[in-house]
Amino acid sequence: MSAAPAQALDEYKPLTAIQMNELLPGKTIKGEYRYLRERTKTFNFREAHYADGKTSYIEGPLRESGRWYTLGDRKICYKYPSNPQMGISCFWVYENITSKSKCYYGYGVANMTTRGPRNYDNWTARWVIEGSGGTCNEPVS
Repeated sequence: MSAAPAQALDEYKPLTAIQMNELLPGKTIKGEYRYLRERTKTFNFREAHYADGKTSYIEGPLRESGRWYTLGDRKICYKYPSNPQMGISCFWVYENITSKSKCYYGYGVANMTTRGPRNYDNWTARWVIEGSGGTCNEPVS
């Protein structure tokens, strides 16, 4: 496994499970996937997070009820029992603290090393809290 770039270590702050459990209940995130979702032909998604661990997920025409939970010290996971094809997805979440954009970046296991993301520009999904004034306005490269 390769180390995370030194410059990025200063720009991105990992969110802990405690922080995610404080940040997300009662909030809706809206964001985009880095790559087009074949099943819905869209990049965009929205997910409401409820205090009881339930979610409401929207991706194009797809609507699913799910569950969210933290795993270990730094992962957030999602599962959708009524749609087994969606499986379980877990992410490490980072915030770019230099941009003050309130944009959060999720990295899947394939993009991670023991020290952080292999490349901070190779996120799986990025999102903001709806109504926070946050923006992920940097173009997808």
